[in-house]
Amino acid sequence: MKRMEMMRIGAVIAIGAILAQTFVFANYTIVHRRTFNLNSTFAGAEAIGDVAFDGNNLYVSSWHNASGTQTLRLTQVGDLNTLLNTNSGALTPSGWSVTVSAAGSSRDTRLVYHNNYLYWGYGLGDGNTSNTGIRKYDLSGNLDTSWASSGTLTLSGASVNRYDTIDIDPGYSGSGETLAVGVFGSTIVRRFNLGTGANAGNAGPVGGQTSTRDYAFAPNGDLYIRTQGAIAVATRAGVSGSAAFNAPTNIQTWSEGTLAQAFVAYIPVNEVYFSGFSSLVLYNQRVTGQNKIFIYNVGNGAIVGVSELNGSELVDDGNNPVDFQNTFLNASWGFANGRMFIFVVNGFTGGGVDTGYTSGGFDRLDIYEVVPEPASMLALGTGLASLLALRCRKK
Repeated sequence: MKRMEMMRIGAVIAIGAILAQTFVFANYTIVHRRTFNLNSTFAGAEAIGDVAFDGNNLYVSSWHNASGTQTLRLTQVGDLNTLLNTNSGALTPSGWSVTVSAAGSSRDTRLVYHNNYLYWGYGLGDGNTSNTGIRKYDLSGNLDTSWASSGTLTLSGASVNRYDTIDIDPGYSGSGETLAVGVFGSTIVRRFNLGTGANAGNAGPVGGQTSTRDYAFAPNGDLYIRTQGAIAVATRAGVSGSAAFNAPTNIQTWSEGTLAQAFVAYIPVNEVYFSGFSSLVLYNQRVTGQNKIFIYNVGNGAIVGVSELNGSELVDDGNNPVDFQNTFLNASWGFANGRMFIFVVNGFTGGGVDTGYTSGGFDRLDIYEVVPEPASMLALGTGLASLLALRCRKK
């Protein structure tokens, strides 16, 4: 009887693993919680490009595929707890939205959160100062008009000929946080005061990294750089003056063209969530058919376990979405109520409005959760106990 019972338990565990569609890492799993279609807001040639989280609400920003000056937007999607209690599918953002006129032609967008403010870079890659900029908004969607003197950090104000990315630079050994700005064709990391927008002193040069597309800082100040066809890491130099970096080292390389919408994101699992567990670096490849989020394990210096998320993972509300539809991907993370989440956006620039979530052709927002192995086993055990109890009652 014990053997039969163990066989039943093993079968339930196997079925549970299949249904949950979890990706098992050394100490935790990544579980697909929700997938939403935002195409009722971001339709046609406008596409979602980045996502940020303030501890309560999610925000997304857009870029535009059509040429010329276009309308781009920054939108508050809604409260995370509400989203987790909403079934996957078509979703209309419940919060505010602001727009700017900026460069289309597939110029990029970047969005970061820090200390109750959102920093939004739009029209990135364009050399016309009226078509690109970096702005600071409060969490009600109000522009901080005093930041960078006029409310917009312009190209001339930053003494650059273009912007390509922004991120929060934590500094080194508590030296202070700044807004880091990356510029394609330059090895310098420009830094600006988060409160005033004033120049806070440049960092670098970061040797050889001239094809900068995106930045991702680790909490200790190390800089992960997304260039054309590579992810490089420049560790922070342990010297006085936290602007210095050691020579960068490529940790992943591949072949791709000179394309925008290329990202890298650092997920601080070890530093923020589970001490002693591996943190992750997420990135995309602008290679035809590679419609995936690739995952690099900081802990062991290799692609880990299941090395990618492709969007088709079964959602825990029972929905079964299609794969990500193209390489226009981006990701960020958030921590709320003792739980760590990974947020992924996939932008679509086709015509029309698709309100489904199991077909292609829509702008989507996906929510994944990093679940510690003991907690996932406890959840599985609870489900197992319920199933066994139900079986016993049916006897």
